[in-house]
Amino acid sequence: MGKTRKYLEKNQAAFTSILAVLLAFIVVGVLLFSTGRNPIEAFGYFMSGAFGNTYNIANTVSRVIPLLIAAIAFIIGAKCSVFNVGIEGQLLLGALTSAVIGFGLDLPPVAHLPLMLLTGALAGGLYALIPAWLKVYRKVNEILSTIMLNYPAFFFTHYIVLNVTPLEGVIPATPFIKESARFINLFPGTRLHAGIFVTLLVVLFAYFLLQKTSLGYEMRAVGLNKEAARFHGIPVEKRMMLAFFMSGCLAGLAGAVEVAGVHYRYLDQFSPGYGYDSITVAMVGLLNPIGAIFSATLFGALKTGILDMAVFTAIPRQLVTLINGIVVLFVAAKSMIQNGFLRVVKGKQSDAPEKETA
Repeated sequence: MGKTRKYLEKNQAAFTSILAVLLAFIVVGVLLFSTGRNPIEAFGYFMSGAFGNTYNIANTVSRVIPLLIAAIAFIIGAKCSVFNVGIEGQLLLGALTSAVIGFGLDLPPVAHLPLMLLTGALAGGLYALIPAWLKVYRKVNEILSTIMLNYPAFFFTHYIVLNVTPLEGVIPATPFIKESARFINLFPGTRLHAGIFVTLLVVLFAYFLLQKTSLGYEMRAVGLNKEAARFHGIPVEKRMMLAFFMSGCLAGLAGAVEVAGVHYRYLDQFSPGYGYDSITVAMVGLLNPIGAIFSATLFGALKTGILDMAVFTAIPRQLVTLINGIVVLFVAAKSMIQNGFLRVVKGKQSDAPEKETA
């Protein structure tokens, strides 16, 4: 029993996140029951829609790809005391830039696809340098500046596909990218593509950078205490600028991967909020690249499983927004949940004062 308690205490952060997600689903179940719906049946269709067969699993994983890359983008920034809430705008710019390279150039596959991904990443990174400069050298709160900079990115990309590269259709879009700039589809009939391997490389890169390099150590030191890091000779401003740039690059890469693997062109407003959801994914994943894999899988499943739930149980698809919001609410109350978790794990005796011995 003592070993179990020590294990639970050591991994309290992970168990707290899991508990927050479970509580969110319990609350959703209660809401469904209160409206006359069967929550067990609803969650059964949800699991079937997300993981019921190879087709559904492949589509769920395809949703995980942009969420996970964008979550890693937020994590790298957050570890260096940089909270990049502008991932959505950087993702859109990266997607548009990569699409232009994809349809505008005629190159062999060995060069075309990497160049397309690289330019998409650079577009996001360069755009992220604007709030980075404002934060580091003008002391502007990056949460405010990055949120506001999402709007210029949104309207700029909208203007480009509407007026500069118009293509006939219901949704404004760029021309299709060349075959040489596309990821290979891994399961015909699904959206799963070879971009999953790029995603895994991004996770490994982030983990190795943050945990195994001196640069990652300096970035984490800045995130923990900027003044202490400066006292020990770490160039705080440079590390924050670099973290912002890397975060923007990964956000742009997430958009480029979607263009190269799913849409094969830039569709106006194609993102269902990947940039915003990535923040929740990163927080539920404890700002850890490995933990983000599990949380991204959860939110990817929400985006696919909710379809079967809506079709077979007449539950509105907007429920996924409700679940996301409730999960965020419980994650925000993490400290309260963690305190309750520790009280349960340690037992009542831990709160009682020790008796003095003669």
